[in-house]
Amino acid sequence: MHPNQTSNHPTRRLALATLAAAPAWAQSTKTPSALLVERFHSRLSFQISVDVSTTDLGLSVAAASLAAGVDIVEMGTPLLKTQGVANVVPAFRKRFPNAILLADMKTMDGGAGEARAVFSGGANIIDFLALAGVDTAKSICAIRDEFRRTDPATPRLVSADILIPHQGPAAKAAEFALQMVEAGVDAVGIHLQSDARRANPKLLETDSLSEAALAVFAKVGKSVPVQVVGGLTIAQAINLAKAGFRAFVISGNLGLPDSNARYNLPPAEIQSLVANFIAAVSRSTAK
Repeated sequence: MHPNQTSNHPTRRLALATLAAAPAWAQSTKTPSALLVERFHSRLSFQISVDVSTTDLGLSVAAASLAAGVDIVEMGTPLLKTQGVANVVPAFRKRFPNAILLADMKTMDGGAGEARAVFSGGANIIDFLALAGVDTAKSICAIRDEFRRTDPATPRLVSADILIPHQGPAAKAAEFALQMVEAGVDAVGIHLQSDARRANPKLLETDSLSEAALAVFAKVGKSVPVQVVGGLTIAQAINLAKAGFRAFVISGNLGLPDSNARYNLPPAEIQSLVANFIAAVSRSTAK
């Protein structure tokens, strides 16, 4: 498969064209935004975190990951900050016209302006920090609703990122998640902070991420999709999938049990590692 193409996996490939066509498993009266949320609830989805510093490398990593079968391309915070939202988002949309694009903004304030910039550039999902609070969540959701009204054919979602460990312990993370859902977000992510992982590599060996994720899932999992990110290993993802999770983010370690970023690997190797992550988790939920 050419790296600019996307996987045609028969059971779980997701693209904008799929949503626009109102797939057979969905009611045709549902909006593309509603279909996308439903998709994340009902079937496995995989997101690649493109946390690089140049657009060219980012496009290469995204292309390899799409070829491997990911559903969502995350334009990572380092890329958006070093290259600029107004440059990165349109470049990714031009290169991948049918991909679901997420902008990991880590917004803490000025939510409306950042959401407008992201959606205007062609992204489908904006991710902000739950630490920003309810007012920022509501301001971002208001811009989402505005774009849904003016362009209903394009899915627009808002996801709140709950940082672990400092939004822990698990019970505290669950309360943050509930606040975000009540403020109107479409999804919640549980994120083991990269700086914390680097400062204490043993965090990857603990159950802190899984414990917080399970608590959040129990609290809001019936209302919104709950995604897990933060150096997730294949083994961790499999355990969470068996517990009912359906949305996973593949970080720079590409599923291997360490904190080493592998974005500079040849595209074929990135594609192979990402495909292995997806296949292993998918097999674990197969009946």
